[in-house]
Order: sequence, then structure tokens, then C-alpha cells
Amino acid sequence: MTSTLTSNAHDNTEPNSPNTTTETVGSVSDFAVGQMKMAKVGERRIAVIRTQSGIHALDNACPHQGYGLVTGGLAGETVVCQWHNWKFDVRTGECTQGEENVACHQVTIDGDDINVSVTEQTAAQVREATWPSLTRGIEANYIGQISRDTARLLNSGAAPQDIMWAAVRHGAARAEWGPDHEMAMAADCLTVAMERTDDSRALALVQGISGIAERTRDRPKHELPQPDSSPDFQQSVEDEEIAALRAKTLAWLEDGADPAMVRHEFIDAASRHHLGYGHGIIYTQKAFELLDHVGWENAGDLLPYLAAGTAWQTREDLLPYMRPTMTKINAADLDAMASAQRDHQWADPTLVDRLLKLDEAPIEAAVEAVLGGAGITGLLDALSIGASRRMLRHSHDVEFMIDDDFSWLDITHVLTMVNAVRWAWSVDPGPHVARLALFATWLLFDSARAEQRHGIAEEAIAYPRFSDDASPADIARAVRFKDTQAALDAVASVDPDTAGDALMDAALSDQSGGFIVVAHQIKLSLAAKIESIETGSPLPLLAAARYLASPRGERFVARNVAASLDFVSTGKPPQR
Repeated sequence: MTSTLTSNAHDNTEPNSPNTTTETVGSVSDFAVGQMKMAKVGERRIAVIRTQSGIHALDNACPHQGYGLVTGGLAGETVVCQWHNWKFDVRTGECTQGEENVACHQVTIDGDDINVSVTEQTAAQVREATWPSLTRGIEANYIGQISRDTARLLNSGAAPQDIMWAAVRHGAARAEWGPDHEMAMAADCLTVAMERTDDSRALALVQGISGIAERTRDRPKHELPQPDSSPDFQQSVEDEEIAALRAKTLAWLEDGADPAMVRHEFIDAASRHHLGYGHGIIYTQKAFELLDHVGWENAGDLLPYLAAGTAWQTREDLLPYMRPTMTKINAADLDAMASAQRDHQWADPTLVDRLLKLDEAPIEAAVEAVLGGAGITGLLDALSIGASRRMLRHSHDVEFMIDDDFSWLDITHVLTMVNAVRWAWSVDPGPHVARLALFATWLLFDSARAEQRHGIAEEAIAYPRFSDDASPADIARAVRFKDTQAALDAVASVDPDTAGDALMDAALSDQSGGFIVVAHQIKLSLAAKIESIETGSPLPLLAAARYLASPRGERFVARNVAASLDFVSTGKPPQR
């Protein structure tokens, strides 16, 4: 199943033919071989260059950052931008060192006159020429080229979903173990871009695309098999039969299967284990949200690879430390839980505290609450509040303990998993999603590992100070300067939509370092906004604000070195 870019509404109003301007820019007799001059043709600045092969005309602005080519150097048939040493063939505009070509224009000689013709492309022609360039930028992980091409595409009327999908389609087929954090981040970035109408669309798109480019650079494309409807999808996931999974998924799509049925199968597969430490359902959610944006006709470019990634993920429920919890989950009446209706008059002020207990995973408390009137959504609300409280009391000291394999990221994805289970319940309710809610209950418990080892920190700034004149700028400033109190104060003082958008802007603003941290910031910010609206509580947004505005240790290398030295010396796994 091959995708196509969606049609663009701008096409119907664009001029059908490009506009060409021709002007005399000088005399042949005035140009010595090896000479360059800048001239204007219409509004375009042109570098006119004479070499042994003749007279040539290129855009004067280097496509990298706009430095004038005529102020650079000329070596034979190569013009050099001296700013960053990009090189271009003057005969064709081809970039021989750097990232992208420079526009080359037609030169005609009339007697002694040099005439240069500049053809301004229509928006449709700009898009047609830019899509391949964007792909090359993604392949090479050239962020500058990706950024410039994204700006060109947006300016020429391309839809944000088409721009992001070009990257997702490329990356999904090359992700080593299936689409994961980079795909999830792309989904959230696209959601933001489609909500915006200003230049912030470009930042959201490029952040999402950059994660894909970084994670899949130089990765070979996975080849897909022929469609085959005979394999059992769920059993193939269990058996990690990758070819069978991809063939089955392609058969569904080729046969026109109901999208809701396909979605159910993927959610069901993500629910049969505590898959990928909770990421199984998160990646499923984000993949189907992407398809909601770009159209089901593009599913063949993503779902066969998602199926493989689902099969490859860790089944944490099979690990020894989860056995006591799995005994409780397996004993739960999932059908009764799925059938339980939420009683909006029901209230249990002790539920969140019981879910935050440290001695054992509170599965019985979760089941009791669902059956007692909370329903699945009430349990998810309590888990959301519990995850937020856990983030609000995470010790900064733990964040800088290199020998402790625990960090902010271990807590943030509790909230994103809860949000993913809420999505699954909204689109495909049933006992399989009830099991996911119990897995989320376990994950909340498991996120207390640092609290158990180092003692429970007092919940940070439980009562933020309110301000009548707080603004999104105050949130951005507090995050930038790592002023936790100011961030909490500002978030508490504005409405959830405003606070959520401001936190997302802060997450997108490239202050956090490595890709994996950026990905978690973006996912958390969007989930926190949704969860605060769903629960009616500011705590998810306050938790996200504390995370974004807190000092963090970018200790991936240092932690791996410490763990590796210990393992090589002792042969023992790290402490959980």
C-alpha cells in the first residue's frame, strides 16, 4: 500500500505558469575569466560568473545562510561560499560540498550583452522541487536543510500533515526495532503544528522531523512481504513472527478492513503484556493519532512497521519482580471492570493516597475503586493525579546520582501511559483496556523506586502562589531560567489551555539537550494538558511545569559508564 501526499487547497488558486523576468546584467567584454559580479534581475540578486566554460548565473545568496557568493572564492568551475566552505558547480548550481543546490538561471548572449532570465516558480513547482530535497535532508540528518525546506513548503501552501508524514513514512520503514519515541514525538509535534497558524508551526514540525532524522540516519529500509491474510495476528505478536505480522497487516489494508477493527487488534496486542515498560500502548496511540491526521489511506506506510515493533518490545510482566503483581492482575475480573459504570457521585478521597503506597502494587485498590463507582475513567483520573504528585515530589538529589538508574524520564511516562490508556478506553473500551489500566497502576507503583531507596521527598510547592497578571511569557521565562517556583506560580494562574500551550512551546524550544529528553518533554507537555482538562485538576500541568523548570542531569553516558564498570566487575544487573 503506497501513500500519496494529500491534495492542497491552494492549488486551485495558483497561477498556472511561472513568471519569467529577463534583464541585461552586463557586457561580455566587461567580464574577465575568473570574475564574479552581483546583479539584480527583478527582485532577485544574481551572481554572474565567468569561467573557462562560459558565463553562468546563480542565486547570489548561498542556500545555507544567505551569504553572498560573489564575496567568496572561485576555483575553476567551482564557486566557494567562504562563510562555511560550501561549494557549488557554477554550470549547474549543484552543491559539491554542503547540503543543497543553489538556483541556476538561464544566460543568453546577444552581441556583447549578457542577458539573465529568472523564472519564479509557482507554489506548486516549489513544492514539487522541495519534497525530494526534504527527503535528502532527512536521510542525512541535515537540520538546516530540513528547516529551510519546511519553511519553503509551508510558504508554498503545503499542509503540515504532509510535511510531517514525509518524515514519518521515511523513518517508520527504517526504525531499527520499529517506530518508537521519534514517531511518538512526531505525532505530538504534528498535533501542535495543526493547531497553530503562525510561524510556530515550523518549529513544531522541524522538532518532530529532527527526531526521525537522528534516529534513522543511515539505517536500511525494511522490506515488506506480500500481503497474506492467513497468519493469526495476536499469535504472531506472541511468537515474534515479524514477516507474518507485516503480511497480515498489509492484507487487512489491501482487503479494505474496517479501520476500527485494525485499531482494536493493535490495542489488544499492546494490552496482553506490560509491553515496553508501558510504551506499547503509547506508541499505538500515537501511530493511530498520526493516521487520524494524515488519512487512513497512508496506513500501509506505518502499521506494518508498528506491528513488528510491538512484537519486539519487552514483556515486563514476565520478569520475576512483576510476578506478585501479575498474580493479582490475573485474578481480577476484567469483564466486570470493563462493564462497571462510573458513578459521578462516587468519591473516595483516600484513593490517590492508596495508589501511591510504597510497599506493594495497589492492584486490589484499583479494582475495588473501578467496581465501587469510579469506573475505568475514575481510576485513570486517580492515576493521573498520583503520577503528578509523584513528579511533584521527585528529589532533585536523585537526578544527579550517577549510580542510580532512575531519573525524571522514569516518572514522566507514567502520565503519558495513563493518557494513552485513556485514549484506548475512549476508542476501544473493553476488558483488554481494563488490563491496561491495571498495568498503569503497576507503573505508578514502580515509579516509586527512588522514593523507596532514598526516602520520600516532601511534595514540591504544593501551594503555588497565584498572580492576576501571569502570562505565557512568565512560564517560558521560568522554564528557561530553571525557576521552579515561578513556573508553578505562572501555570497555576492561567487557564489549562494557555498553560499547556506555553509548556509545549517551552518543550519545543530546544533547551533540553539530547533527543530522548526533548521527546519526553514534548509528550509530557501534551499529555499534561489533556490530563488536567480531563481530571479538572491543575496537578498534571504543575507536574509538567516542575519537570521542565527543574535542573536535570544529562547523564546518559556517565550513567552507562558507571553501570558498565560495575557489571564488568561483578556480573550483576543494576539495582532497580
